[in-house]
Amino acid sequence: MSGAPCCLALHGLGGSPEELAAPIAALEAAGLRVEAPLLPGHGASEGAYLASGYADWRALALERYRALCGRGPVLLLGYSLGGLLALEIARQSQRLGLPQPAGLAALSTPLTFAVRAREAALFFRLLPLLARLPFPGRLLPALRCPPRSEASRAVAPWRGFETCLHLRHVLEMERAARGLRPWLPRFSMPLLFMQLRHDDRCAPRNAALWLELWGGPARAEILAPRSRHGGHLVTTHEESRDIVAARTADFARSLPGLASLNGHG
Repeated sequence: MSGAPCCLALHGLGGSPEELAAPIAALEAAGLRVEAPLLPGHGASEGAYLASGYADWRALALERYRALCGRGPVLLLGYSLGGLLALEIARQSQRLGLPQPAGLAALSTPLTFAVRAREAALFFRLLPLLARLPFPGRLLPALRCPPRSEASRAVAPWRGFETCLHLRHVLEMERAARGLRPWLPRFSMPLLFMQLRHDDRCAPRNAALWLELWGGPARAEILAPRSRHGGHLVTTHEESRDIVAARTADFARSLPGLASLNGHG
């Protein structure tokens, strides 16, 4: 495989590539060409978002990876849901004989879920059980959640379907994470994992789980900002976004598969 190194950047649930703007800019400055697709159902009407699902997002991610890996080595960058999709790509690359990713930068990506949402408290307590049952996710409702406060928006900007939580989406992500966890010891490419300490959607114990299960070289970092707003938004939080961007670019430069970046200013 030859050609310029590139990055496939995958955004989170309900959001857009905009939430990855800081690490994308840093990677481009380091010499990577970055592709950041909008996942199906996102950036459209609420109806289109609710009708989309994990299978749609996984298919799009794999399609884009197939196209990119024919041109050169590929770094995977995934935030939250995007990190799970990146793992799906890594698993499929082994199964389908595609080139292995040069590395994975997973940001606030849960391997186990612990969301503290008043509107869905019982659901999230039952989530591990529901994920193990042949439960028809189409029967689950979409919940209406209160909008974020202005203070939270100022500290950690984000735009997306913030007042709509579709429990089917969460159930699909939990099932995906459960199916992907046994594969982590088989992955040999380098891993960078980062999150905020007060993340209430990706509890800090996930960092230890990533390190425990990952089969290749791995580094995990939990950042502890002063402001507790925007706990899941490690990529846009005003106290962490520049750190995440710099660490991601340094990680890319350190990858053997992206040797042409080494020493790039």
